[in-house]
Formats: sequence, C-alpha cells, structure tokens
Amino acid sequence: MTNRQQRLAARAIERKGLKGDWGPWRVTNLPGGIPGGNGWCKQVRHVQANNLYVVLIRPFLDEQGNEVDHLAIRTASQLEPPWRDMQRIKNEICGEEATAVQVMPPAAELVDEANMYHMWVLPSRLPFTLAPRSNLEVAA
Repeated sequence: MTNRQQRLAARAIERKGLKGDWGPWRVTNLPGGIPGGNGWCKQVRHVQANNLYVVLIRPFLDEQGNEVDHLAIRTASQLEPPWRDMQRIKNEICGEEATAVQVMPPAAELVDEANMYHMWVLPSRLPFTLAPRSNLEVAA
C-alpha cells in the first residue's frame, strides 16, 4: 500500500470509529517506557489502542503517595475526542466507578507539543459533583 492508500484506509476506519464502532482494545506492555521517548513518555507502562484511539497509560504516585493513572489520548488524524468518548475511554480502561479529570494548568506548567488529550484517573472521588450524593449537604 502507498502512503496515500494507507491514509485513506486509516480515515475510513476512523469514520467507522466515529460512529461508535471502535473495535476491541489491543494492549501493548512497555515495561521500559516508550522506546526513544523522553520525559513522562519514559514512564508509560502500556498502550491500549483500537480502531479509533490510542491511549498511553502512565501510572505514578502523587505527592501524597496515592497511585494516579495518566491517560494520554489521540487519534490517527489528531481529532479532538468529544466528551462522551473521553468518558467511554475512562469507563472501558479504568472502570465505570473511576473518577478522572482533565486539567487546564497554570501557564508555567503548560506542555503543548502534540495534539494529545490527557486525563488523570484519581484514587478517590472528588469532593464535589453535579449528581446528588446522600452524604453531601446542600448549601443554602
């Protein structure tokens, strides 16, 4: 296949994926991180990919010693994943009961070198939510 044919084939698979048919997740373990990678890429321990998304998964300990999973997400054509897809990725990879956040960092901590979207899966729930919880009091 030529590069053009490969791109067209990849776009056809991606269009199908955009309709919700992602195909199964394929897992690649990377005990030494991404080969040739720098910075946090050396800490990626596995990759999960399907017909639409590639997710790099980097476990690390936060400042309190809790394990957090950093998920870095992208598509072949660098589409921005819609919220519902980010939720589905979190559910399928980390579980429906997991809490994840996306972060808009201070300017001094911004890293914007690739069209990649990030979420951090936390060890516990956030202290706030839109959904009612029985243990939350409503502020007057």
